[in-house]
Amino acid sequence: MKHWATRQAVARSVLAPDTINDELAVSQSSITTLDRTQLPASWCYDAYLQDYALHRVYADEQFPAVRGGQQEADQDASVGPNGWIASTIQVHLGDWTNIGDEFVLAGFKGGSLYMEYGCNSYANNIFARGVNDGYPGSPAYVRLRILVNGITLAERRGKASHGRCRVFGSAQLPAGDLTVNLQFKLTEASEDAALVTLAGNHIMQAHIYAGRYLAIGRWR
Repeated sequence: MKHWATRQAVARSVLAPDTINDELAVSQSSITTLDRTQLPASWCYDAYLQDYALHRVYADEQFPAVRGGQQEADQDASVGPNGWIASTIQVHLGDWTNIGDEFVLAGFKGGSLYMEYGCNSYANNIFARGVNDGYPGSPAYVRLRILVNGITLAERRGKASHGRCRVFGSAQLPAGDLTVNLQFKLTEASEDAALVTLAGNHIMQAHIYAGRYLAIGRWR
């Protein structure tokens, strides 16, 4: 084990007042900063470690939980009774919107984080052409992305119809709690798109349900 002390000479060979603190700090660092060559040969065999010692898993099979996995940020109550509770152009702000509340991946040890989010999404393309558009049409999409500590981990254009969509990615992140936002964004309506029914109800544009996420933090 490496061990050493320091001395700081001043005028007339008098030792500096902080000498004892320097020696204590160096002594402590020789214990707390051992490199791998100084460690016992079998200190970290996988057989000695618990399953969660090398990685940590975070999962939610129903996100957001309070709505059974459905997006809840901008649901429009003006959608007709025969339509899903969905986002419409009238309530969607046109920017990235949280699918549910942000959540925290607590106790991340630092290293590689892999995360994925999957959901069923519906994009209403009945009026994709617009009232006066010619062919081909211009379909709308439900874009999805994962934000970790405000940084985009992954992003995907998503479905232009009805189906399962999965977005995933990985990054090297520092140790500490990680704040995650799962978000969606709709394609803007064309200038002559039909947005209201004859009865005056808003036409649903996007519906997200059966959402779930998985995150795996690996530190070695």
